[in-house]
Amino acid sequence: MTVYDFTFVVDADPYAEDFEDRFVEAGCDDATFLLMKGSAALSFDREADNYKTAVLSAYKQIKDAGSSVVRFEPDFLVSPVDIAERANLTRSSINLYIRGERREGFPAPSVRVKSKNPLWDWVKVSRWLVENDMLRESAYSEAVISRIINATAQLNNVIPDADIDVERALEAV
Repeated sequence: MTVYDFTFVVDADPYAEDFEDRFVEAGCDDATFLLMKGSAALSFDREADNYKTAVLSAYKQIKDAGSSVVRFEPDFLVSPVDIAERANLTRSSINLYIRGERREGFPAPSVRVKSKNPLWDWVKVSRWLVENDMLRESAYSEAVISRIINATAQLNNVIPDADIDVERALEAV
């Protein structure tokens, strides 16, 4: 089994008397409870057979605790520094890939394209890195899982009646 590190930002009052107890009773006893920039978060070090099992079990326990998920991290939007860290490559090599000086076909930025600090879609970047033998396939699968969890959480927060089932959304992965 492997230990996976991830964080859920939750819609819960971190000052409530039963805040931690609710989550621990639901099975989140491997989470560290955080208050980050005004948001309540649970940072997990979860042991499981695979990333999907680890993340999905924590998600279900958060729901069982009566909370909803606001956001999931690691985020899918990444800077060149994030890409280098996640891929265990140097920042200079990532910058060479971005400029097309070392290898062609690096994905274009997805957000803030006109700014000095654009962001890339980690799903696209990790796929490219896998295809170019610089990253293991499981990193791409983990990126897809993270993206699906964030997408469903965000839709459920914007359209509460949608009640999109994360488990069902992850069936194809």
